[in-house]
Parts: sequence; C-alpha cells; structure tokens
Amino acid sequence: MKPGTGERRAAVDVLELFEQQVRTAPERTALAIGGHTFTYGQLHSASDELARRIADGGGVGPGSGQVVALHLRQSARTVVGMLAALRLGLAWYVVEPGPHATGPAAERLRAALADTDCAAVVFDGTDPATAPEAVAAAAPRTRRIDLSGPDGTAVSRATAAGSAPRARVPGSAPAYVIGTAGSTGAPKAVVVGRDALAQLMAVRPEEPGVTTFSPCRLAWDGSLLLLFHALCTGGTAVLPDARELPDAARSAALVTTWQARQIAAPPSFYRLLLPHLAGADRHLRRVILGGEPVPATLVDAHRRTLPGTRLRNEYGPTEATVGVIAYDVPDTPESPDADSGLPIGRPIGPATRAYVLGRDLRPVPEGTLGELYLGGPQVALGYAGRPAETAGRFVADPYAGAPGARMYRTGDLARTAASGVISFAGREDGQVKVRGARIERHAVEAVVESHPGVGRACVLAVPDERMDMTLVAFWTAGPGAEGPAVRELLAHCASRLAAHAVPERFVKVADVPLTPQGKTDEDALRALLTEAEPCGSDGGAANGFGTELERQVAALWADVLRHDGFGPDDGFFAAGGNSRRVVELHMGLERRWPGAVRVGQLFDLVTVRDQAEAVGRALAGSDGPAGAPAAFEV
Repeated sequence: MKPGTGERRAAVDVLELFEQQVRTAPERTALAIGGHTFTYGQLHSASDELARRIADGGGVGPGSGQVVALHLRQSARTVVGMLAALRLGLAWYVVEPGPHATGPAAERLRAALADTDCAAVVFDGTDPATAPEAVAAAAPRTRRIDLSGPDGTAVSRATAAGSAPRARVPGSAPAYVIGTAGSTGAPKAVVVGRDALAQLMAVRPEEPGVTTFSPCRLAWDGSLLLLFHALCTGGTAVLPDARELPDAARSAALVTTWQARQIAAPPSFYRLLLPHLAGADRHLRRVILGGEPVPATLVDAHRRTLPGTRLRNEYGPTEATVGVIAYDVPDTPESPDADSGLPIGRPIGPATRAYVLGRDLRPVPEGTLGELYLGGPQVALGYAGRPAETAGRFVADPYAGAPGARMYRTGDLARTAASGVISFAGREDGQVKVRGARIERHAVEAVVESHPGVGRACVLAVPDERMDMTLVAFWTAGPGAEGPAVRELLAHCASRLAAHAVPERFVKVADVPLTPQGKTDEDALRALLTEAEPCGSDGGAANGFGTELERQVAALWADVLRHDGFGPDDGFFAAGGNSRRVVELHMGLERRWPGAVRVGQLFDLVTVRDQAEAVGRALAGSDGPAGAPAAFEV
C-alpha cells in the first residue's frame, strides 16, 4: 500500500532515534536474545550489512510500500531484518515458519506475498521449515536472501565495512506490516506508517534508557512496544528466542537475570510468568498488559506477588499501532471506575482520539454501550491489497476538524464513565481474542464444518476456571453419522488453521440451540460446558494403554485436555495441548508423583507412554535423560 493522505505529525523517526544511540553509546548493550547480546554498534552494523545485500539486488523503491518478508524463527536476525528494512525505506513483515516446509505455514507465506509488493524474502536455509527449495516454491518470483549461505555472516556481531544507502522517506511511508485474524491461513495484513510508529514512541510514559522484556513473538505487534522504546532511548531490549518463547520459567529467568525494569505481555502468558517472579519487584517497576481483557483475578495475583510493581492495562488494535488507550491500575483494590471488569482507560497522548459512537456515528451518552472508534496519528494506513476492507474500517473522522483525517472502526463495544474512563464490553462481530491473538471465529466454524462427519458448528471464546479465554467448538454430527473422534477434529483443524486458531476443546451436542429470534443461543451453549465433562480414561485399555502407569497418566491428560481421544503414542500438543495446558499437566503429575518429571521434560516427553516411563524410572530411583525443551506454538 502506498502512503495515504490525512493528518500526520512530526515526531522523530524511530530509525533516527536508534542511530542517535549508536553514535552516543555504541558499546552499550542494545539487544539480548537467545543467549546472544549485541551492542548498539554491532546491531547497527549487522542491519547495515543486511540492508546492503537487499539493496544490491536492485528493484528497491524507498517509500514505495514494498516489504521485506522475514521468514525466520524468532532470533536476533529478525530484529536485524526489521532495522534493515527501515534503513532502506521499506516495510518489514515477519512471517514465521511453522514446523514444516509445507502446509498452512507455506500457504501463509504465499498469501503474505500475494497481498504485498515484496522486495525480498529473508530466510534461513538450514531450517527444514525454510529450506531453499520450499521458499522458492512459495516465492518463485521474489528475490530470496538465504542467511545460511556464503554471506550468512550478515547477521553477526562483527563490525561490517562500508555502509548501505540510507533512504530518506516521508513519515507516511509504511514501516511494517502485521498479519491479523490469520485463522484461515491467509492473514489480513495491516500496514502501519513510520509516523505512527514514531508517535507510539513519542507518547510513552515509561522511563528511558532501561532494560525491558517482552515475552512476545515479533510477528505480533505487542512485541514492538518495549523493543523500540529500549532501542530509541539507549536501553536494553531483552527478548526470548524461538525456543524460549513458550516457556514461562525461562522467560521469567530472563527478567530476573537482566534485572528488567519493564515488561509488556498479554495477560494469559503473564499469568504463567507471575509465579516465577516473586521478589522481582526489587527491580521491576512496571508491567504493561494488553491484547485481551485483564481478569480481576490476575490483578489480585499481581498485587500479591509484586506489590512494588505498577500495573498498566493498555488497549490498542493492530490498526492503531499497538497501544492508544491505557489505565493505570491502582495499588489497592478500590477503584471508583472499575465495575464488572478492568477499564481500558483514557487515550494516551493529546493527539489520540477515542469515540464511543452509535450506529448513526453520534456519541452515545455516558454509560451507554456503543462502538469504539479511534482517531489520531497512530491510525494505520490500511490493509495490504484490500482496498474495500480498508475503506470499510478506516473512515472519515467528522470530529477531528482536519481535512483528510480518518478514524478506525474497531468493532469493539465500549462505554464511557462520567470520569472519561473507557471500559471494553466485547466484540460487535464474530472476532475474538484468545491469548492475545485475534481470531475470526466464523472462519474457524467453517473449517470445523468442512469435516465430512460434522453437521453444524459454533465456536465461542469462553473463560476457563482461571478466567483465561479459550476457544471452544460445539458441533453436531452429520446426517446418519456418529461423527469424528476428537483427535480427528484436532488433526483436521490443525492442517487448515494457524496454531492459535485451533479450538482447545470440542463439545459434541445433539443440536445447536436457538433463541426465539432464530439465532444461535450462545448462552445456552456456554451452559452446556458444565455438563460436558471429560469422559476420563476408564477405557484406557481400549485406547492401547497397557500399564497401570500409562492409564494413570492418561487420566491426567483427559482432565487437562477435556477429552480422552488419544492413544499412548499421540503427542500432547497434537492432542490439543498448549503452553498453558502443559503447565496444568505438570501440576497434576507433581501432585501424584512429586519430583518425578520436570516441566522442561514435558516438551520432549510428549506422549503418555514417554511420560509414564519417566515416572517409572523416577519411582525406581533413576531420572533418565532430562532432554531440552522443544519449541512449540503458544
């Protein structure tokens, strides 16, 4: 997408702020990720060298809206690629590879390239999921830069000679592209301008020059909040690499090892981090939560664990550049503005505008439910390759008083208190957020219904016992069919959906209930969850569990996964497990057999049989090989 029109502001470009730090303190540590550290000088040098390689291929149009696709697992190379793209006046687009070179991951790369004008794809040819032939098949007409080749040292810590061309581009030029609502394998790509990214930095209240930590994927825009705050103010940005991302204990260790002063995380993952952070309020000054509603139970847990650390709830869709509304949570439970949930607060900075409007686009009275619209310099440029959708969501702002000003229609319901504090009240359409990822639940329903044994499906985001949002698929069997087993539905969805969009629970119902108006009765479906308990593993022998230990471990799995449709050699994550459920599984194992299996082993010992054998070895007095945690999707 080419630069748009409308209001812009003159905040300093983030690349200029970063280069100021390079000149001021080149030996200061800028980035720590995956056991590696980079000074400002080294990070600048590495990005400069990669920019040179991209530019040497020709066909690069600074400020034209072209993108550099970073088809890499999270590492320092990803950050280097982001800075290299900015240097050339291009936009970066992180398109993470999946576990294999084919399937949904490859389709997502193809879709990303189809929606954008891609100048180059940067990848690691040593990764089986991004092998040169696989990338060539997905991007046959796009320049490909293999960082594992003879020039793979471009992302080293050595100082490179020379300098790549430094593009001068307008602030309205794209800075990055972020895929959202990627539940169908074809993410909708939001294009964010350089001015919007600069404004995000200009209005931050955080202390400059400090160490920050974000346990987030760089493919999600929440990771940018503290990454660029650190790099633009002379601080140190600490990030987990691809293997550390899903492990809450290892992420918490990074916080304490680096004595981080600020954290930005989605609430669901912060809940996992929190038990490992006791005492960290000696150095941790602020925790910023965003990406999904913050349950009151998590606020209470934060107050108990980190009484000396301030908590901030931020709201901001990808289309409004990470964060535009914020609420500083009081240190004590009393809050006159909080009712049924934690407010999202007030606009950050004087230029951001937030409106709660009715269907006639007029402001609704205080306390009345309306749709939330956002205006100001952080509003994105639009959707790549989708002019009709851009026109429908980015509309003229009649309240800005400036020609060409736009506002973004969020689709979120909200109400404003007399104090001006805004509270989030859910989605207007079928889009939901689960663990910080935006999902079109109707698209997930279509995938479930595409299974030949399924008649109808309804997908809801519902809170579990810890008030974390989970995706639940209610389904009916097709005519004359018993319907597929849970493992079949999981495999069917996993082959067609991004990992975060696969339902965590499948509940078979005789029929989908309807309201008197003929609509799906979602409240009635939610009520069924208390009746749809897992059937346990009493039939363990029928599932192939040959020993008593295997049957006992399988019973724990059934409690955690809410189904028993798995065998002794099925993987935990393939059976519906995720980062939160592996923690629950470990807690169950620990209660039954204290100290028998460490949580890190569960990332390698992924089957019932493996885990039962590990318990057996521990009971016999031999731990066996520990194994290193394997990477998996959050």
